Amino acid sequence: MRETIITVLVGLTMLLGLLGIVIPVLPDLLLIWIGALAYGLLIGWGSIGPWLFALITLIGVIGALAEGWTTGAGARAGGASWQSVLVGLVLGVLGFIVLFPWGFLVGFLVGTFLVELWRHRKLDHAAKAVAGTGLGYGASFVVKFSFGVVMIGVWLVWVVAG
Repeated sequence: MRETIITVLVGLTMLLGLLGIVIPVLPDLLLIWIGALAYGLLIGWGSIGPWLFALITLIGVIGALAEGWTTGAGARAGGASWQSVLVGLVLGVLGFIVLFPWGFLVGFLVGTFLVELWRHRKLDHAAKAVAGTGLGYGASFVVKFSFGVVMIGVWLVWVVAG
């Protein structure tokens, strides 16, 4: 009975991690990883647990890196400079605080737009940079969500295999 309750709670924690990808309030992939760690510590590692936990960790790290790379690739494809992306990230953090929870995206896009408009003095260039950044951010959502689902799938293999 205890194992079942822990397993259900870990599964719910992981689903909250997936929800954190959709609504950026929770630590998403990190929460999924913490759930897997808690499962190993509370239920036991078994014979394949350490290997599957290592795989979950690797998938999580690659997912986090892929998220950043995908957003950056979209921004570069739209013509955004590293300066505009940096300012966008800073305004994104401020936006997250002010316009919680969607403020990060708003601040990120506004920062990118303003810097590109200032650099090139062309509205169409700034709009193209924001479109590329937005598409990259959207693609990164799909990438990170996919990695989260795979992490949970590996954990389910661990649960079933015992």
